[in-house]
Amino acid sequence: MQATGVARQIYETGVKNLPVVERLRLVKLVLDDLMSSPTTWIVDESDVWSEEDYADLMRMSLTYAAQSLGERTQ
Repeated sequence: MQATGVARQIYETGVKNLPVVERLRLVKLVLDDLMSSPTTWIVDESDVWSEEDYADLMRMSLTYAAQSLGERTQ
């Protein structure tokens, strides 16, 4: 992750030693910039759940509920 390394380096060498007020101003600048261009954000499709993911969630939820209620599961 090249960008993460660059971000960490910028933080460690430039941002970390700033006074708290200046760091908060920097946060506001970054967030304002991000909010001004939300249409350019890239949606990560890997966060989409598959049918198998939903089935696993349902199965584990029902197992947990049954155990919580003191019932035996198969």
